[in-house]
Amino acid sequence: PAQLEFLEQRVVGPSLGQDSIRKGALASVVGSLAVFLFVSIYYRVSGLIAVFSLLLNVLYVLATLVGMEATLTLPGIAGIALTVGIAVDSNVVIYERIREELRAGKNPHGAVESGFQKAFRTIVDANVTNAAAALVLLVYGTGPIKGFAVTLLIGIATTLFSAVFVCRLVFDWYLSRIEARGEQATI
Repeated sequence: PAQLEFLEQRVVGPSLGQDSIRKGALASVVGSLAVFLFVSIYYRVSGLIAVFSLLLNVLYVLATLVGMEATLTLPGIAGIALTVGIAVDSNVVIYERIREELRAGKNPHGAVESGFQKAFRTIVDANVTNAAAALVLLVYGTGPIKGFAVTLLIGIATTLFSAVFVCRLVFDWYLSRIEARGEQATI
């Protein structure tokens, strides 16, 4: 039998965990606001549509977690932050495709239609790859890693819905409103 000699012992109280969660949530909010600001400035009207879609996406993730009666942990907050990044990436792919179509001379409706069609496959490919990685984490991970994986999987599903369906719906609504007024649409 070997003799055990304590060199150091630490006790972590609940306030340290709460402080970490508070700081993680603050970092996620600040990062998300920076992304929202950048997207709004760079893409103008499309950026505002993206911000609306991203906010809905986060609300869908949180609503799903509440529906599952899940506890939001630090890894879960990280999963939500990553969801925002994945969703922004999806929006960027769509908007760059729309810009390409506009440069090719298509009208706004045709550019939006074609942009969403051409971006769909890329978005699905990227999200399936992320989902595969999240499934590996879910199967082989332990407690906090599984929490991250669950939040990420929920975020991937809500990203597909919000980027492909919600953004398209808002674009169609926006274009029909602008055309009803007889104005030129800016995307």
